Parts: sequence; structure tokens; C-alpha cells
Amino acid sequence: MTTLKWSDLTPMGKRAVGLQAAGAIGGGIGAFYKAQDEKYKAKSLALSLQHKKDMTLFNKDMKESQAQQISRAFNKQYQIMTMKQGMRKSKTKTSFAARGIDLGVGSTAQAFASSDILAEIDKLTMNSNKVRAVESKRLEAVGLGIQGNMLGVSASNMFATASSIDPFMNMSSSLLTGAGNVIGSLPKEFFKA
Repeated sequence: MTTLKWSDLTPMGKRAVGLQAAGAIGGGIGAFYKAQDEKYKAKSLALSLQHKKDMTLFNKDMKESQAQQISRAFNKQYQIMTMKQGMRKSKTKTSFAARGIDLGVGSTAQAFASSDILAEIDKLTMNSNKVRAVESKRLEAVGLGIQGNMLGVSASNMFATASSIDPFMNMSSSLLTGAGNVIGSLPKEFFKA
């Protein structure tokens, strides 16, 4: 059985092998840049997710700050309301006492008791509204915290994906496949000893 050598190939055969080899090299280079592009896309997405996480956590902190501001505002309103209630009660007692009305008996005592009950209801209502408003903001902050943590996990996963993409490995794999195709296209006699 005869063996073939490079010189035994026709000029067209040599060109065909050369073109296949050039195609394999081009495919390897293409695989390198495609993998490089995928790596950059994954890093870009990871950075975008990281930014969203940071902004979400910033907004979470802002919600907590808003909750504290709401609490301070309600506390001021509560102080103003209780001071007005106290001043109103003092004026009424002073007015009744100046007219000689006995404050501790009968309908006068019942009027003061009713007034005290209504004042206490107003205080409880205001405190209830304060707690509801503050806890609503804090609940929003908790939701943003959870969302921020999930974005952080996604960002970490994308960074891991980006670091696992190896353009040289893709290029090597493509070059080996291309070299195998070039060798496979040569006549069998080319490899006989």
C-alpha cells in the first residue's frame, strides 16, 4: 500500500487543506471572541444587578429614615394635642371654680370624666395611627432588604458565571475540532507508515 505525502497532493488539494486549516484557525479566533463577549455580557449583567442591589439597600435605609421621621412628627403632634387638652381642662376647671361650681360632684364630675375619656381615646387613636404608619414604612424597608439580598445573590451568580467563561478554552476546543476536521478530510493513505 502506498503512502501519500504533502508533495503528492494536487495544487487544488493543497489549497483545500490550507483553506480548511485557515477556516479552523478563523473558527478558533471566532470562538475566542464569542466567549470573550459572553464573559463581558455576564460581567455587565452582574455589575447591573450589583448596582440595583446597592440602590435597593439605599432605598431600604431611606424607608427606615422615613419611619423615624414619621415617628418624630407623630410625637410632636401628640405633645401638642396633650398640651391643648391639658390647657382646655385647666381653663374649664378654673372657669367652673370661679363661678363657684363644685367640681367633684354630679353632672360636673361626669362632664370632666367624659372629657378625660375622650382625651384618652384621642391619645390612643393618635398612637395607633403612629404605630401603623411607622410599621408600614418599616415593612416596606424589610421588603426592600429581601429584594436587595436576592439581587446580591443574582449578582454573585453572574460574577461566578463570568469567571467560569474561559475564551482560551473555547478557542482551543474549536481549534482541536477544526484540526480534527482537516485531518479527517485527508486521504487515509496520507497516514500509512
